Amino acid sequence: MGALSQMIFNNKFSLATIHKVKPTVMTQWVPLNKSFITICNIILRSAVEKYGLAHAAITLRCVTHQGYRHLLLVDDESSFQVADLEPVEEFLISTQETNRSGFEDFVTDAAYSLALNYCPPRGFSQRLGYLVVQAAPGTLFQQEKIDQQLHQLADEFIHIIGRYITRYHAMKLFNDQHFWIGNGPALRQLDQRIDLLAKGSKPVLIRGNKGSGKIIAARSLHSLSCPHTAPFIESDCKDWALGTAAQILSSLHNSATGGTLFLRNVNMLFSTDFQALRNFWRRVASDCYEGRQGLRLVMTLTRKDTGLASYQSSWIAQQAVELSLPDLSERREDRRDLAQFYLNQFALSGDCDFTETAWQLLETTNALESVESLKTLVQKLALIVDGKLVTVSELRRLLC
Repeated sequence: MGALSQMIFNNKFSLATIHKVKPTVMTQWVPLNKSFITICNIILRSAVEKYGLAHAAITLRCVTHQGYRHLLLVDDESSFQVADLEPVEEFLISTQETNRSGFEDFVTDAAYSLALNYCPPRGFSQRLGYLVVQAAPGTLFQQEKIDQQLHQLADEFIHIIGRYITRYHAMKLFNDQHFWIGNGPALRQLDQRIDLLAKGSKPVLIRGNKGSGKIIAARSLHSLSCPHTAPFIESDCKDWALGTAAQILSSLHNSATGGTLFLRNVNMLFSTDFQALRNFWRRVASDCYEGRQGLRLVMTLTRKDTGLASYQSSWIAQQAVELSLPDLSERREDRRDLAQFYLNQFALSGDCDFTETAWQLLETTNALESVESLKTLVQKLALIVDGKLVTVSELRRLLC
């Protein structure tokens, strides 16, 4: 690390590091909070309508710690210590009017269940609970069809759980609040794409505009492909002095071995330094660390539509895979969740809300370019209304 420190002093390039931590430092469970339960209810209600069901529910293994219920993400045989926690219990999220402890309205002969299993990165499959549905009156389950439908539904829950794991890790390990909010089609497709890329070994190039979540995508790839204790090393190429890429990459590699190297703005590298990146990856691509890939390389561009020089685009086309992030214009279904999140963050009284017509305008307007612009808008509204309802006229005035 001496050479790395010297380069920081001389060339002033930025480096953000998350070094290896002891397994006991990272908890292996995530909170079953209000937003998680709300999203699960949305998914269940959608499935009931889509598949013509009477009821749908999931049961989840959880523990209570410091007054909060948490989803347990470890095997019963794990060495994780739960001595200070309450006993493991089953928590029910249901489309019934209330989430009762039993399936009071479920008819056994008309019900169908599927195990809800989660497989952590480089780990063993764990049973989190069960997905249970009941056929509508007068209908019968077709075995093959219901199997397919429930597996699709189970996958959706696993994607949501994976996103909350990344969110919790961002707060606990990365010590910040970077995570996606919402459950619209664009985010669900993005989850599936990230899951697929995490299983591969090629470098990933993330394309996205400011505020679209490039850092979140990089951390998600890291969380899904590396152990929780693996290092996540971040550096911005625009801060590298010309001609120093080879030395910087060598020092970064020493810190990132076994984890992820996240390079921002690789399009800012000139020909000789980009060639150094190519040579670097040629050397380390096949390295192994503790029986797995020795290094995951994740890169970003300055903007989603950033053009690349021919020497950059040809290498990326051959050696990397691309991940495109949706802008706010592609996430209209998430705008209400995002606005509500920022209202809770900025409202002084905690009672601030939108009228229904204001919500409709917020969801359909083309005046918002990014999540950052939505955040700024809500912050201004929270100061103006101070606990009252945001009207459509107040919203329109700030959108103009």
